[in-house]
Formats: sequence, structure tokens, C-alpha cells
Amino acid sequence: MRVLIRNKKWETYFKNIKLVFEVTGHHEIFYIKFSYNGKQITIKSNNLDKTFRYLEAIFNSMEVDKIPLESRVAG
Repeated sequence: MRVLIRNKKWETYFKNIKLVFEVTGHHEIFYIKFSYNGKQITIKSNNLDKTFRYLEAIFNSMEVDKIPLESRVAG
């Protein structure tokens, strides 16, 4: 998985889904915010590597064909 940081936003692709994250941190705790299926998702994490690997496993295991096209690009 590759992460591109552009305009203080983190962008990554999971199979055919592009997600744009806003990552903020304070005292070794990170807050990851992104939009998916019209909902705002916030994840609290103390290990970004493990969290992004977990998200990658979730999104890569999803059946992408069943996801509406407008939901494949989030952010």
C-alpha cells in the first residue's frame, strides 16, 4: 500500500477504492478521519502502520463489484 500526502491530506488506494484521509495527532495518539458511503468515519489509533494495514485488509476483502461506483471514491 502506498500513501500520498497532498495538501495535508493522505490519499491511498485499496483495490479500486480511493480514500482521502485527514490525519491529526496529539501525544502519540492519531485521529484518522475519512468519508465513506456518505458517512464521516473517525478512527483513533496509536499505531498508524497497523491501522492502515487493517484498513487495507478490510477494503481488499470487500467485493468491489457490489459497491456503487459513486462510493468507490471517498474523501
